[in-house]
Amino acid sequence: MSLQPAPTQPMPSHDGHALAVAALLFGAGLWGCFWYPLRALEAAGLPGLWAVAFIYLGATLVGLAAARHHLGWLRQAPLRVAGIALTSGLSGTAFSLGMIHGEVARVMLFFYLSPVWSVLLARLFLGEHLTAPAVTALLLALGGAVVMLWPGQAALQIMPADLLGLVAGMAFATTNTQVRHARGLPLRIKTLAAWAGAPFLAAGSAGALGMALVADPRIIALALLLGMVMMTAMTVTVQIGVTRLPVRQSSVILVFELVAGALSAAWLAGEHMGLQEWLGGGLIVAGALVAGRPAPRGRPAPRGKSHRAQSR
Repeated sequence: MSLQPAPTQPMPSHDGHALAVAALLFGAGLWGCFWYPLRALEAAGLPGLWAVAFIYLGATLVGLAAARHHLGWLRQAPLRVAGIALTSGLSGTAFSLGMIHGEVARVMLFFYLSPVWSVLLARLFLGEHLTAPAVTALLLALGGAVVMLWPGQAALQIMPADLLGLVAGMAFATTNTQVRHARGLPLRIKTLAAWAGAPFLAAGSAGALGMALVADPRIIALALLLGMVMMTAMTVTVQIGVTRLPVRQSSVILVFELVAGALSAAWLAGEHMGLQEWLGGGLIVAGALVAGRPAPRGRPAPRGKSHRAQSR
C-alpha cells in the first residue's frame, strides 16, 4: 500500500470525518479486490511478474509527476530512498504473485502477520520497548499462524503462495521501519520510492527466469493504465483516511481489505476458507488490531511512530 502518515492535524468536521471513512473504505476495498485484475492480466497473456512490473511502472510515472518538485531528495538521501524502494518492491511483488497463484484470503492473512515483524524490528533498530499490548499482539498473531498451519496428516499445511504472503509481510514491516526512521524525507518521495522498486525487481526477476515479454501491446497498456488509475486511487484514498482518522479507527476500517478480498474471491473465484483458517485468521486480525492501537494518553508514543508505510 501507500505511505500512511499518522494523524497530526485537528480532527475533521462531521462531513470531513464521513469523507475520510468513505475514502478509507474505498481504498481498502480496492486493495482487497486487487487480485482480480492481476489474474485477468495473466489470463490475457501477461505473466504475473510482468503484470506487476507494468502496474507499478504506471504508478511510478504518476509518482514522478507528483514529486517533481522534491526530486532533489533522491540525491540527498539515495541510500534511504533505495532501501525503501527495495523492500517495498519486494513486498509488492511477493504480495501480487501470492494473489495470483494462491488463495486470496489466506495470502492476505499471512501478509497481516506484518505487525509481528514490525514490533520486532522496531525493538531491534528503533529502540522501542516491548509493551504489554505489543507482546499481546505478537502472541495473538503467532498463535493465529500456528492454528492456520497446524499439521494435517504429516506436514505443516503451508503452500508456496502462503510463503509469498509471509515474505511480503516481512518486507512490508521492514519498509515501515525504514520509513519511520527516515522522518525527514517528504511523503511524496517516500510514496515514489514505495512504487519505484517493484518495476525493477519484477522485470529483473522475469528476465532472470527467462519469461519473455510477448503480450499484446494493448494488454501492456492496460496494465500501465491500471497502475496509473487503480494503484494511485487506492493509495491516495487510504492516505486520506489514515491521515484524518484516529489510528484506533483507521486500523479497524483497514481490515475491510480482508473482507473485500475474502468475499470477492468466494464470489468470483469460488475460494472458501475452512473453520481452522477462520479461527487462525481471526487471531491474526486481532493481533493486527491490538498492534495498531495508539499509546495511552499521557504517555508519549515511542520514537519514530509518526509515520507508517504500506506498500505492496
